[in-house]
Amino acid sequence: MFKLFRREKQPTVAVGSKYYTAGLPYMVWEVVTLFEGIDGTPYAHIVAVNDPTRRKTVARSSLESGTQYVPARDEE
Repeated sequence: MFKLFRREKQPTVAVGSKYYTAGLPYMVWEVVTLFEGIDGTPYAHIVAVNDPTRRKTVARSSLESGTQYVPARDEE
């Protein structure tokens, strides 16, 4: 019953971590670099695994929250 209130700790964002867009499990992104922006916010560059020409810069907090991007399970 108390498990409802316990929040599982999300894995930390690291280079090589993979995420998929929530609701689209076929759209997998991989973290290629981590950096701190000039505004002091930590960011990550992510690249689509199936199409490396698709790149995004996202706040690390959006990866850590698990709402927009969900950690991908290793398929190995």
